Amino acid sequence: MTPRITSLIATDFRSLRGTVTIPMDSPIVLIHGRNGAGKTSLLTAMELGLTGHLASLSRLDPQLREHLVHKEAVSKTASVSIGVHGLGAEFPAGNFDIHGSEFTGKAALDPVLTKHFSERCYLAQSTLTRLLEFYEDKSTNGTELTRFVKELLGLDALDALIDGLHDAGDVRRLRGHAVSFWDMREQLPSLDDELSRLAKELTSAEGQAMQLTQSARERLIPHWPDVASLSAQAMLDLLKEQSHEPEQQRLTQLRRELNDTVSQSQKAVSAVAADRRSTIETAAVAADAALHSWLGTSGQRMTELFENLGGYFSDLPSPIQNRPEYARAYAHRAVSNEVARCQQVQAKDQTAQQQVSKLQTDRQGLATRLEDIDKQIVQHSREAGQFAQTLSALVPHMHTEECPVCSRDFREVSSSPLLGHLTARIASLTQSAGLLSALSQERANTGSAVAARDREIGVAQAQVHTAEVRTEYEQRLATLEQALQDLASLEGEAKAGETLFGQAANAAQALASIRAVDQQSTAIRDTAGRYATVLSVDPIGDSESLQAALQRFLAEVTARLELLTAKESARRDGQAALRELLLKQQNIEAIKARQLERRTTRQGLQAAKEAGERTIEQARELLKLAQLERSRVVGQVFNDSLNAAWRDLFVRLAPDEPFIPAFALPQTTKGGVEARLETLYRDGSKGGNPRAMLSAGNLNTAALTLFFALHLSMKPQLPWLIIDDPVQSMDEVHISQFAALLRTLSKQHGRQVIIAVHEKPLFDYLCLELSPAFDGDRLITVELGRTANGESVANTTVRDWKQDLAIAA
Repeated sequence: MTPRITSLIATDFRSLRGTVTIPMDSPIVLIHGRNGAGKTSLLTAMELGLTGHLASLSRLDPQLREHLVHKEAVSKTASVSIGVHGLGAEFPAGNFDIHGSEFTGKAALDPVLTKHFSERCYLAQSTLTRLLEFYEDKSTNGTELTRFVKELLGLDALDALIDGLHDAGDVRRLRGHAVSFWDMREQLPSLDDELSRLAKELTSAEGQAMQLTQSARERLIPHWPDVASLSAQAMLDLLKEQSHEPEQQRLTQLRRELNDTVSQSQKAVSAVAADRRSTIETAAVAADAALHSWLGTSGQRMTELFENLGGYFSDLPSPIQNRPEYARAYAHRAVSNEVARCQQVQAKDQTAQQQVSKLQTDRQGLATRLEDIDKQIVQHSREAGQFAQTLSALVPHMHTEECPVCSRDFREVSSSPLLGHLTARIASLTQSAGLLSALSQERANTGSAVAARDREIGVAQAQVHTAEVRTEYEQRLATLEQALQDLASLEGEAKAGETLFGQAANAAQALASIRAVDQQSTAIRDTAGRYATVLSVDPIGDSESLQAALQRFLAEVTARLELLTAKESARRDGQAALRELLLKQQNIEAIKARQLERRTTRQGLQAAKEAGERTIEQARELLKLAQLERSRVVGQVFNDSLNAAWRDLFVRLAPDEPFIPAFALPQTTKGGVEARLETLYRDGSKGGNPRAMLSAGNLNTAALTLFFALHLSMKPQLPWLIIDDPVQSMDEVHISQFAALLRTLSKQHGRQVIIAVHEKPLFDYLCLELSPAFDGDRLITVELGRTANGESVANTTVRDWKQDLAIAA
């Protein structure tokens, strides 16, 4: 079954106001209307319903989607619905609802058919005047003509092969793409350099290992003669068991204690002078008395104030525990922060009260508006909108004069067509439905606003304090502000008390030191006696002075410590040399492993490099063969197919034009196929580009016939031709030939032709020329206009073939 567009319904789309229903189940559909009546909008709606986008107008305005809904549409939405037969069950009718710049719905065509429709079936008015310019525009990836020629000739695979082999023709181009091949070529010299470097590193590492072995043995043999015959790891394990660090640390600590004892014994431990003792005791008594006096006056006032604040702050420090000024400053900060918090709480409470009052006033106004809307809805509560939608759904099924509801022939009751009667009835029901829909929408919006105000009032009331809480905060703020003033007035007294605490503590410490001096001398000699036991030497003799005994003990400890220090130093140095030797041996093994790995890698890269060079040479030969084959195919098809079809169509519409537009034949086998346009004089000589050689009228004819030629050059996926006002700048001869061409395309080639024109005489002429010519043929004419209130109307006439009885007789 031949695919055909059967119907179109558009509501508030672009310049179409209201709902327009157009039947299109005919081989030819002629659309007429004055400028601005909506012809282009009608064809644009058809493009949207079929493809889901507006490719013809998006070139002119990328923001077109924001202006598709009619500016005076009551619902602020638009809709498009198009019916299609003959494409199969997988291609249902196209339906779209438009809300602002957003589309919801589904197109009637899939992406493959959408591309074919936009390029080979639909010629918009804005595209016709610049068709040749669009085809030759190189701002995108190639030209439209070039892409079509490749698709027609089946050169995509051959061009892909040539493009893929392009870099193989030149070493400089190959460098940027055959990255792995060039990496292999560049890696081979670096691998040779690395192997040379690794050989030098191996020789150096083996020499350093021999030096470290000799150095370690020279240090260790004087203390451990048996290590001469051991390996590096065995020597390291032996040294771990020979550590004298604990004994060395014990002797070091003992020497430090002996030095401290000698120092203490040299100090004068005789009794302090009596006058100095008396002075220190007097100062201690005076400091203690001053501190008690402060505690009975200022200290008492601070204690009482902190007890009052304890009900508000549980973690305040005590003002009479050595640091009264610190306690006062801490309390001052805490009270200041609490005062600021209480003031913020009061401010938020006042703000919440004001917000509740404002929201209640606003809600009262919305409730009054809601009552008015309910009264208006009662006055217009008729089901006209649903009835109009029901009748519109019947339009796509109207193919005859038989009523789809009662199965009765409508011509029995009226001379007018059933489809025209149904279209007029739908238009009369649309206005009342639109008003009721607007009122319902406004009521829903107002109800939502009232509910929103109720929620906001609830939230604001939750933030308002009760009278008890408000009174509690006022009392708390007054108490804390008074406490803040009292704390500020006690700053001087707190600092004086902190000074008195410090003086009393210093005096008590001095007194305790004097009383402890007399006990030191006796304790020092008792302590020195234990050193003889620890060192296993002779104890202090009865006639030996304390200083001489301590020096004897100190010399013994020093001699033992020097011996252990020398042995421990040799052990540590030997361990360091042995650890470095083990690391060096591991480094030698790693260098040998890297040498083996690099040699293996080099062998693989050398083999891959040779294979890559062979592949590049094969690619160059294949590139030459592909270019020669492409040149042969392009030359043959350009002369035998494309130019012949375009020439026949152009000469038919413009028989007096001496310059014939044509595709320029490529002159070289190298480079990609680029479709360019030229003109050929009737004697066979070449001219310039059609845009420079042809008049405005014939240039328009050249663009139109090129569109037809491209449409007819390939097997049609969609046998449709939809053209918006194609006869611009055409004279009477061109128009008559164009009408004959349309008749041929429709009657002989099976194309469904949809043409929109704005001149009434031309419309009448085309109606006569394209009228039904045989049984089953049909012509649908559509005249667009507007009612007195601006609503768009479409007067549709369905003309079926009728036998001429006078001729038949």
